[in-house]
Amino acid sequence: MLPAEPFPAPDLSHFRQALDAADTPAEFSTVLNTLLDAVAPFLNEVIEHLAATAKWKGQNRGAQPESPPWLLRDAASRIASAIAMATEADLAILRAHYDPPPDLNVLTKQVRTTPGTPPAPPGPQPGHSGPRR
Repeated sequence: MLPAEPFPAPDLSHFRQALDAADTPAEFSTVLNTLLDAVAPFLNEVIEHLAATAKWKGQNRGAQPESPPWLLRDAASRIASAIAMATEADLAILRAHYDPPPDLNVLTKQVRTTPGTPPAPPGPQPGHSGPRR
C-alpha cells in the first residue's frame, strides 16, 4: 500500500550553498559530483520503477511509439541521460580550464616565424643522376 502522504523532497540547499561558495572549476566539480553521488541511488530507483511500470502486465509488448509504455521507458532513459550529460558537462568545464586546447592562431604564427629548412636549390639533386634507362 502507498503511504498516505507524499515523500518529502530531499533538502539540497547545502549543495546550492556549496556551489555558491565554489571559486574554482575543481571546487565546482567536487560539488557537482557530490550532488550526483548523493542523488544517484534515488534516481536509479526512479529509473528502475519507470521501466517496471512500462512493462506492467506486459503492456509494453507490441506497444506503439508515443504510447504510455514507450513514454515511460523514454522518461527513464532521459533521467539516465541527464545524469550522463551533467557528468559530461563537468568534464568539459574541467578540461577547458585546466587543459585548454592550443591556440591555433599562436601555433600558426610560430610556424610562419620559425625558420625552416631552406628550399632545395634548382637543378639536379645529389644522388639523382638523371633519367634511368
